Amino acid sequence: MQEGTTDRRGRSHPSQCTTSRVDRQIVRMPATDRSVTSRTVAKHIGSVTHFSVSTRTIRRRLQHNGLFARGSLLVLPLTQNYRRLRCQWCD
Repeated sequence: MQEGTTDRRGRSHPSQCTTSRVDRQIVRMPATDRSVTSRTVAKHIGSVTHFSVSTRTIRRRLQHNGLFARGSLLVLPLTQNYRRLRCQWCD
């Protein structure tokens, strides 16, 4: 009667919602494109796998692999031409 009941015990952590294949996709996107945000990664994974993954899960997976989720840009980065003109003005 006691055999086979070991899988019914409670777990100390919730089950993982993504597979190792999806985890590799999550890590690959920010590694190739540094400007990608966790929200765009979540949208891409949702369109590919047809199930949603939260942005918090994306951030956790990236942090586990030594990467960090990028936030959206609040200001536009300076262009080379603008920098050159600004330096000329300062001189």
